[in-house]
Amino acid sequence: MKRGILYVTLTIATLLSACKPAGPTPTPGPPQPVDVRPGGFAAYAPVTVDVAPDAPAYTPDLDQVSNPDVISGLNDAQRAALEANGFLVVPWGREQVYQIYQDATERGDPVLVTTDSLLHAYHILYDYALRMAEMEHLIADLERLTAAMLAAAEADYASTAGPTQEAAWQNLAYFAVAARLLDPHADIPAPVRDAVEAELALIADHPGLDFSPIFNTYRSDTSPRDCKYRYCEDYSQYVPRGHYTRNEDFERYFRAMMWYGRISFHLAVPLEPEAARRETRSALLIVRALYDTPADGQPAIEVWERIYEPTAFFVGTADDLTPYEYAQAAQAVYGGLPDAATLADEAQLDAFIAAARELRPPAIVGGFVTDQQDPEEVTVGLRLMGQRFIPDSYIFQQLVYDQVTLYRGSGEPFTMVLSQVGPIRGFPRGLDVPAVLGSARALEILTLEGDTEYDDYAGQLAGLQAEFAALPQEQWTRNLYWNWLHALRPLLEEKGAGYPYFMQTPAWIDKDLHTWLGSWTELRHDTILYAKQSYTIFAETAMAPPVQQPLGYVEPQPEVYARLAALTAQMHAGLGSRGLLNDEMAAKLEQMEQLLLALTTISEKELTGEGLSEAEYGMIRQIGQTLEDLTTFSEQVEDEITSEADERMALVADVHTDSNTGQVLEEGVGDAFPILVVVLVEGEQVVAVGGVFSYYEFKWPLENRLTDEQWQEMAERPERPAWTASFIVE
Repeated sequence: MKRGILYVTLTIATLLSACKPAGPTPTPGPPQPVDVRPGGFAAYAPVTVDVAPDAPAYTPDLDQVSNPDVISGLNDAQRAALEANGFLVVPWGREQVYQIYQDATERGDPVLVTTDSLLHAYHILYDYALRMAEMEHLIADLERLTAAMLAAAEADYASTAGPTQEAAWQNLAYFAVAARLLDPHADIPAPVRDAVEAELALIADHPGLDFSPIFNTYRSDTSPRDCKYRYCEDYSQYVPRGHYTRNEDFERYFRAMMWYGRISFHLAVPLEPEAARRETRSALLIVRALYDTPADGQPAIEVWERIYEPTAFFVGTADDLTPYEYAQAAQAVYGGLPDAATLADEAQLDAFIAAARELRPPAIVGGFVTDQQDPEEVTVGLRLMGQRFIPDSYIFQQLVYDQVTLYRGSGEPFTMVLSQVGPIRGFPRGLDVPAVLGSARALEILTLEGDTEYDDYAGQLAGLQAEFAALPQEQWTRNLYWNWLHALRPLLEEKGAGYPYFMQTPAWIDKDLHTWLGSWTELRHDTILYAKQSYTIFAETAMAPPVQQPLGYVEPQPEVYARLAALTAQMHAGLGSRGLLNDEMAAKLEQMEQLLLALTTISEKELTGEGLSEAEYGMIRQIGQTLEDLTTFSEQVEDEITSEADERMALVADVHTDSNTGQVLEEGVGDAFPILVVVLVEGEQVVAVGGVFSYYEFKWPLENRLTDEQWQEMAERPERPAWTASFIVE
């Protein structure tokens, strides 16, 4: 069994059910006990779907459709594909998916409500709710927390000596960097000014992997100047991406949270045991300050929780060790949180390090590690606001070098890179995730394109498939990130007898897979700051006149709509209970939930041949306006959290870093494409029009991780995946 493969079932419950200290240790002096209590945000209430598909059978015949004008502009290849598969996607992009529906309504064409359009609408609500929480609450709390912790670090530095003061100096510099990232005019304390300014220059220049001026200050002169032995950071990660390019407040918050999310206080440092002691002293000083230091009139830990808990609800719990876990380990070793004087005792400190190293290791390698090192050994430690465990990054980590090793094929597949040890699987594919989740077609594509021809790939994949198949529903619904993936899982199920003709074709399997990848790309985009990215181990060695509106159709995927409805309700309840929703967002989430419940009912009716009501047909006809209403906000909100980049659907997210090539894996969504589907409505064949994702996957230099603005301005897009030609026809 390869290293880490059992992580999901053995420790994921620990990750997703974090315990937290209930109260601070407010007075200095002897160590104080720390109590714990379970955390929680919002329960998940599933929406039940119980339907045996038995939709009326038909065979598409373009000579029989009641609205032939819809297909009059198609070429021969497109017409042939439409008749053979019963559906067709054409690469005629529109900037927003609702525009496709509004265009169709103006022309008098029947519309097809697609899963793509509803998943995209949910992405907007999720992303904007996160933006509002950040802008209205989290940024201010991060400023309060940073100011309090910087003051505590200054006090520690002034009141200590020797090795403890060295650790306090490190903390002073650490929090001074965060303060300046949040406020470009913030003062930098004189004792750390040079190191902080050097660190800030690297963050501003984002050169990629480089030595940290702060965390290498006390390294011995005899340590090799190599990232195996020195403290290195990937400064390319500090390029604001996702929605954090929309204004300066978001940009500053992004950089500061990235700093808090990535910088680790290690429990083990190669060849430098004193560096490990110093970083651990720093971590323990930080944890004690969280409980002892007032911020905004309350212990700093409570301000920390006001940031950590909502972001954990959106994305998940930290992959690295948290202040909670350090507090618990300190209780076991010291009887509580040690003060500065106690930290001078090297024997006790070593006992704490030994105890803390028995805690859970990180599952995702979040930075530079070589194949000569044990990632669990050299990366374990405290991160103040550690990036979060997400299942897809974990899957990627298990399906690249050094868990999957040498290429044994004869071609040049997308995933292969040349390294010092030979051709290795340096990149994952987005398709790896649905392959693990049970998609036979995803695995077939990977196999056909040579992306599985590596030593250990088959074994790793089989192990992951078994682990994820065994996860209970409670695991999939613990936070919004996992729950979003849970809502997508029905798209990976092949549709058999009883479904409409077009859904039973091989091309529709590809279309559903494409929808999965498009929505997953939006999820990664929305969570790019918080989600812990995987790394490949370095291998060292014209308007028409008004017409009567025809009847339309809903893509009958009731389980997708039901899960999205339950997800929306959980999001509404969780954020509302913490005062993180304004009235406008709360109303939109309620509207979204009711729409999804109605689409669930309509889908069930279509799958059993039951007729729809006039009100239901009316809702289908109005879907373009409904989607625009759901995804368009008041001028006040849009002025605060959006920019011109939000006027288009296109977005991009880097999801994996390969240290061997200095490249990242980019996943992109482009403009919306129209889909034409031959459906049976009231016994008549009609061609209905809807909107779907366009999806791209490509490599890009890591020092220039793409923003949405750069992606939207690209004159030429990368080629679409070859397998999408089964349903996207030029």
